[in-house]
Amino acid sequence: MSLLSVDGLRTRYVTHGRAVNAVDGVSLDVGLGETVGLVGESGCGKSTLGKTIMRLLDPVEGSIRIRGNDIADLGQHALLPFRRRMQMVFQDPFGSLNPRQTVATLLATPLKVHALGGRAERRRRVLDIVSRVGLPAEALERYPHEFSGGQRQRIGIARALVLEPDLVICDEPVSALDLSVQAQILNLLVDLKHDLGLSYLFISHDLSVVRYFADRVLVMYLGRIVESAGYAELWKEPRHPYTRALLAAVPQPDPERPRGPVALRGELSSEEAGGCRFRARCPQVFGRCASEEPKLRKVATGHLAACHLA
Repeated sequence: MSLLSVDGLRTRYVTHGRAVNAVDGVSLDVGLGETVGLVGESGCGKSTLGKTIMRLLDPVEGSIRIRGNDIADLGQHALLPFRRRMQMVFQDPFGSLNPRQTVATLLATPLKVHALGGRAERRRRVLDIVSRVGLPAEALERYPHEFSGGQRQRIGIARALVLEPDLVICDEPVSALDLSVQAQILNLLVDLKHDLGLSYLFISHDLSVVRYFADRVLVMYLGRIVESAGYAELWKEPRHPYTRALLAAVPQPDPERPRGPVALRGELSSEEAGGCRFRARCPQVFGRCASEEPKLRKVATGHLAACHLA
C-alpha cells in the first residue's frame, strides 16, 4: 500500500468569471520512505497540488488517500488526525512564521492543537526537534526576525516534524535561499529522511535540486503530469519534449558534454482547448496533436509519458 495515493485530482480557480483547472486530473503515489520530486515551470500547478493534498485547498474532484483513507471530502474536524500524519514546509521562510511568536511557541502550538502530551513532554519534544534541525536550545526564546533565512527554514522544518509525520510536502523549500544555504538545507532534509523514516513530496522548479534529492520524478505542465520516471532514467532518456526542454535549461558544468538547446515557442498559457496542451510550444508538433490529447502511458519499465511520439 502506498503512503499517499492521489487519483484524478482536480482543483479549480475562478478568476474574472472564468474557471481554470490549476490541477487537472492528477494521479500519483508516494511510497513509504520514498522521495518523489514534482517539477515544472512557475504557474503549472505544483504548489496548488501540494496545498490540495494537504487540504489547504479543496478539490472539486478526485481522491486523496493517506494509508488507504480518503480525505478529499472530510470536514475540518475529521481531518485533524490525518493532518498530524502529513505536514508541509513552505517556500517562504520569512512569511510562513508568525513574527509575534517565539520559536518555542511556534513549535509547541501544533502539539497543543493535537493534544499531544503534557507541558513537560511538549518541552522535551520541542527541544529534541530543535536539536535535530541544527539549532541551539537558546533559539527557542527568540523571534523569527532574529534569524537568517536558512535558520528560519530550519524552524519551518522543525515545526513540520514536531508532530512526527509520515509524509512531508516540501514546496520549493530552498528557492528563496542562497546557494550555499540551499545545500545545507537539502543535506538536512536527507539526514532527517533517513533518521526519522520520512517520505517526501518535493516540489521544485530546479531540476538540479530534484536530481540530488528525489528517487522518482514527476514532470507537470498546465495542471497535468506529462512524464514520470526514476531520476536516473529521466536524465538518461526523457521521452516528453517538455522534459527535454527543462533538462536542456540546466547549466552543464562539463563543457565537453554540452546539451543541445530545445527551442520552445511562446509562454506558459492555459488558453489551449482540446488536443495536446503543450502543442503551441512544442518543436515536434504534428496534426494529431491538435485533435487528440495524449494520455499518460507506459513507454518503458517504470517510465510513463503523455506524448504521441514517446
